[in-house]
Amino acid sequence: MGRPDYTSRTGFIDHTPREEEGMNKGLIAAAAAVALAGVAVVGGAAVTGSQAMKKIQGAPAQWQAQWPLMKVVDQKYQKSLFSATHTLTLSFGCGATTDNPITIRQTIQHGPLPGFKTLAAAVIDTEIVVPDNEKKAVAALIGSDKSPFTAHTVVGFGGATSTSFSIPSMNFNAPTGEKVAWQGLSGDVKQGGGKILYDVASPGFSFSGKDEKSTVDMKLAALRIHGEMGDSAGSFWLRPGTGEFELVSLDMNATSSAQPGMPPMKVALSQLKASAENKLEGELLSNTGKFSAKGTVNDVRVDKMELQASIKRIHAPTYQRFIQRVIDTSTAACDMKQPVSPQVLMGQMQQDFAALLPHNPEYALDKLAVEIDGKRGEMSYSVGVAGATAADAQLPLMALLMTKGQLRGEAKLPSLWVEKMLGRFGGGPQGAQADPAAQAEMANVMITKFVNDGYLVKDGEMLASKISFEKGQLTVNGKAITPPGAPPQQ
Repeated sequence: MGRPDYTSRTGFIDHTPREEEGMNKGLIAAAAAVALAGVAVVGGAAVTGSQAMKKIQGAPAQWQAQWPLMKVVDQKYQKSLFSATHTLTLSFGCGATTDNPITIRQTIQHGPLPGFKTLAAAVIDTEIVVPDNEKKAVAALIGSDKSPFTAHTVVGFGGATSTSFSIPSMNFNAPTGEKVAWQGLSGDVKQGGGKILYDVASPGFSFSGKDEKSTVDMKLAALRIHGEMGDSAGSFWLRPGTGEFELVSLDMNATSSAQPGMPPMKVALSQLKASAENKLEGELLSNTGKFSAKGTVNDVRVDKMELQASIKRIHAPTYQRFIQRVIDTSTAACDMKQPVSPQVLMGQMQQDFAALLPHNPEYALDKLAVEIDGKRGEMSYSVGVAGATAADAQLPLMALLMTKGQLRGEAKLPSLWVEKMLGRFGGGPQGAQADPAAQAEMANVMITKFVNDGYLVKDGEMLASKISFEKGQLTVNGKAITPPGAPPQQ
């Protein structure tokens, strides 16, 4: 007998019963896999949707704890199986909640396959919603009917987020003549692993304005800010981290008719760089900031300018309490018929100040150095309180500073710079228009007197001075000085 013919009526399939049975099992398995995958997607969407809703709805409360002047006017969360829409309206300041509110709309695609385009816990698109009565003005400002702020966020299954945002270019011409041109801003923010990484850039910004007293023109080119900070649940103000600021150029021209005789100010700086580092060691906060640039100021060419400043040994819990007290007081003053009295506020702030003192807080200008035409000048100083107790803080401020305050400073400048400064500004605005020979003679007389009195030390072409104040004693260049009107030291 020949093989039975199991060919389908279409003529496209020719299988034996065993082969067809295997195929059916495969189809059943595939169908089951598809069903399970569908359940997983739907179930995952429900889970990630709930997680997204909980996190997104809870965020404004966290913001408001850090910024109490921000008010949540309205919040809505409309959720479906695969997506949701979150609408949030905020107001700022002490005005009524209807005064200039900002509405933010977030469209959330739930994971694990948000929008069926990627694998993630969620994808969130954020934009500012422009009210109908403001759309025309906003469109004139940014040159389109698009949102003035948009952001795209991908949320990972572990909670990490990656956000890209942008603000379009803006041009504004005020009725009074001021002009502002901003070439927009864009950036990326990544959060995860206990850190927040950010990188923000703007091509440029310019401003020009004029009134009966002054004229100002300013232009900034190629701004970039980037860095990282700790991603903790604590205060924004206390998070450790580093940040860097870069600006290719800054140009400013300013004239003033309010002070006759004062020359116009013309500044052209380039390669501007700044950085800051926040450290938290135990309960003590410290911060170091740096800045450098070069360029010209009026007719003076600055080959290099460097600055470093620092804050040391700030008791973090007390610092946070102080900031929160100021914020809460201003917030309370918005809601209370009678704001907190200055006497009560000063008493509370003095308590915070007292708690800072046992940790010997200090602020220092570690270095300010300038190089002009091959000559370099430097200065530095530090101010702080050392050895004080909480009981010492109950003393009047001047009495406390006289006993526990510390000041140290020094400067070393080319004598030619000092001569020019004394000649130009020693006689006030009129000094700028005085005869150069008379200026030089007056400057030399003043320098000679300062050297003879011990306030300056001359070292070749340089003039130097050191000053210190400790335990109520002021010294200049190692020589004890009695302030005018003070009793002589025993």
